[in-house]
Amino acid sequence: MQQANILVVDDDPLSRLELSHALKQQGYSISLAEDGLQALDAMEQDDFDLVLLDILMPNMDGFAVLEHMKASTIQRDIPIVVISALDEMDSIVKGIRLGAEDYLPKPSNLILLQARVSACLEKKRLRQAIVDQLGKYVPESVAASIINDQKSLKPKRTTATVLYTDIEDFTGIAEEMPPERVFEMLNDYFPTLVDIIVSHGGVVNQFQGDAMLVTYNVPVEDPDHADNAVRTAIEIQQRLRDNRFAGIQLRTRIGVNTGEVIAGNVGSGTRVSYTVHGDAVNSAARLEQLNKKYGTYTLISASTVDRLQDSYPLIEIGEVLIRGKHKAMCVFRLDEPAGELIT
Repeated sequence: MQQANILVVDDDPLSRLELSHALKQQGYSISLAEDGLQALDAMEQDDFDLVLLDILMPNMDGFAVLEHMKASTIQRDIPIVVISALDEMDSIVKGIRLGAEDYLPKPSNLILLQARVSACLEKKRLRQAIVDQLGKYVPESVAASIINDQKSLKPKRTTATVLYTDIEDFTGIAEEMPPERVFEMLNDYFPTLVDIIVSHGGVVNQFQGDAMLVTYNVPVEDPDHADNAVRTAIEIQQRLRDNRFAGIQLRTRIGVNTGEVIAGNVGSGTRVSYTVHGDAVNSAARLEQLNKKYGTYTLISASTVDRLQDSYPLIEIGEVLIRGKHKAMCVFRLDEPAGELIT
């Protein structure tokens, strides 16, 4: 196991010495800072797994350090244990409210020190493990936000861009291969698409056989959600033209639509999943299917196009009546290069 790196911040030399000695005895790597300014400088120079932070210090106190760390995209996930005398309980409470994980009373109790440091480091390890697992399907920044802010998973009504993708003639392809090769093909295909999706801030909400439902702007806000969905579609189609999967050439049909959705955790007990519902989701799936009619591979709704900030090779098809909707929808197709499939 990699040795944990701990920063001890305290203006009292004796307290720094005691904490440093006790933590080194437990096998940790220790750095020291005398005040908040030195602590922030140390965090700019090195990566820390935990910060033990005194509250009352000259130049910059512990509260200011806490606020600075929680405002930083790099430092906000470092667990912090505030150090303060028990008669300064108001300071301890304020420190916890500002984002500290725990507190240690002065003078230090070595057994309590070991217990709370170990607990904070284990919590950090578990949080990172969850982020790493989620990171297979969502951007790491989104995964971290989900872990740190469970409110982002509560059901809410919001605007999102939805991308729905489904392999062309998957049934016919699968019928011609043994099951083992079908799994090999999908295990090659899905990671390729997920890497593209995650790189553009998308979240894979569902795998449905060979199809994927992807959302942008939920659960974490993304002001460029429409652009990022279109960029995803363009890159997916380019990657599929240039690659085979377990030796098989694949094409996928994509529908992209922007609109109102209900997004949040659904289920009970331990059987809970994050998902999205709404007409915007259904319309994205209908657009994916509509590619069959027009001989296209990517169709995008006007509601998405209206939100685009950059220019893309899009050609207007016009008003189209989509199954399940009473009003026609203006639809655009992605103008893709022809004749570039590998042979």
